[in-house]
Amino acid sequence: MVNESTETKALITERKRCKATRKDGKPCTAFAVIGDYCVGHWPNSLEARRKGGFHSSKKYRLEAMLPLRLRPVLELLEKSINEVHEGTLKPSDATAIASLATATVRVLEVAILEQRLIELEERFGSGRLLRVRREEVTQIT
Repeated sequence: MVNESTETKALITERKRCKATRKDGKPCTAFAVIGDYCVGHWPNSLEARRKGGFHSSKKYRLEAMLPLRLRPVLELLEKSINEVHEGTLKPSDATAIASLATATVRVLEVAILEQRLIELEERFGSGRLLRVRREEVTQIT
């Protein structure tokens, strides 16, 4: 029976090492993945690494999580912040914009939560909120 560590060592030594040289002049010790190079030294990987870094940024992740309907609100707030900083927008006007943006977000949050509750009640429960909403619509029309 062959020892597992011997098999593992054999597999590791059979793999090719990267042909590139590190910044300090020593040979790269990473395993070759693409041709004769590791991912870090592969000539065409620079753009992929840049994209990877961009897509892992906090700003990108925040924008990806933000509902589409709220993106214009965020853009308006960012624009307002810059305009206040530049002196082209009065701080009082920016405060009014921020208040309206807060109200918009709260209304959307309530609408989303109400819709989720209706769906859960339809699936699992009494449908009480759904009946109340239908009664409201009937009374309005």
